[in-house]
Amino acid sequence: MKYIISISFLFALSFCQEETFTIHGKAAFAHGVLIPDAKVMLLDTTQKLIQKTKTSKKFLKKYGGGKFEFSNVPPGEYILSISFETRLNLKTRITLKNINLDLGVIYNKIPFPKYDITEYPVSDMKYMRPIPTEPIPEDTINIRHILVELNGQANTVIVDSITQDSVYYTQVKDLAQKSIDLYKVYLIYNHFGKPIFQSRSLKNRMSDLQKRDGYILLHSGDSVQYNMIYFGEGRIGPEAATFQLNDDTTMKAVYYSLYDIYKIKSGPSYLGNSVRKGFITGSIGIGSVIALQMYQAKSFTPLSYYTPDFSPIRRETGQYFYPAITTLSLCAIGWIAYDLYKDKRTNYMVPKYEKKPFPRNMFVFSLSEWMWKNSQPVIRPIMNSKPVKWWTNRKLRKIKKQATKRKSVSG
Repeated sequence: MKYIISISFLFALSFCQEETFTIHGKAAFAHGVLIPDAKVMLLDTTQKLIQKTKTSKKFLKKYGGGKFEFSNVPPGEYILSISFETRLNLKTRITLKNINLDLGVIYNKIPFPKYDITEYPVSDMKYMRPIPTEPIPEDTINIRHILVELNGQANTVIVDSITQDSVYYTQVKDLAQKSIDLYKVYLIYNHFGKPIFQSRSLKNRMSDLQKRDGYILLHSGDSVQYNMIYFGEGRIGPEAATFQLNDDTTMKAVYYSLYDIYKIKSGPSYLGNSVRKGFITGSIGIGSVIALQMYQAKSFTPLSYYTPDFSPIRRETGQYFYPAITTLSLCAIGWIAYDLYKDKRTNYMVPKYEKKPFPRNMFVFSLSEWMWKNSQPVIRPIMNSKPVKWWTNRKLRKIKKQATKRKSVSG
């Protein structure tokens, strides 16, 4: 009889005991990178702490991570608090019912602000020309960004962040969140002409056009002939300064905003850049052949074959000197013909309209950039290693040590 009473008591006790469940999820930044070691707290509706934990660490500092879990939680209303170590920490109310709760991935997204559209005072409209866009009646965002790809395709977006290799943005028209590889982007500037990002291809084109003659075609349809052009930072964004050396003896510059320029076509002087590329290409080719010959001969003797021979006696030295000069000349002529065929003298700056690309892609190949990009899988782990970080932070440690000494002396 006693055993029956005990079993009945335990059964009743377990029946009366409140059932508990599990809450789990992941924490991530807005662009999707999971966050390890983030502080996660479960609070009741009066902000009283119920449980606290940290998100899981990444495997090999690269994979997974960001997970959190609370166990033995009774049903009810709770507040979940996650510290992202940014100004966008999160607090959200959750409801736990009679089932385990999977919160999925929680992001520290920036909510879109709702502003009243305002007319901004503009002193010089030449510097404030936005790309014409289709009017959106429900749009209440004042400041937008124009993202121009290398092919001239332009989109009106809100840029969230620019990382080492990607741009994360939200499209203004449908608020869809997207991203694009940074190497595909030509230019990003805001709706009123402030540059956000200028690609190496754009900078290289401005550098090639510098100090040359040619003409500018503006978005207004006007064309401007010039004898010399310079690029620099203007009051708001980049601008081009043109000079008419023949007609204007005062050397007074005429300035044009980069955002008012559709294209710039350089004059015949641009072919000097083709000659330079031909010399570099030919030098690399000849240098590779000399290096191979020296490696095979195990000596520096082949180097003398390419030096000019001024001795009156016929010798073996300098036998490849004139073929090498001919190779350099042919490379220069080849680059001139290629640049003329591809119309490399014409450089497009800012597209006229959205969704209307340039006649050709504006990408400029760079051997150094290509080598740097492909070496990152090897270089990044080295740069992030503890010995390298210890060496790069040595000055900061010295400053902190000196500050500690001054504080102890003053105290």
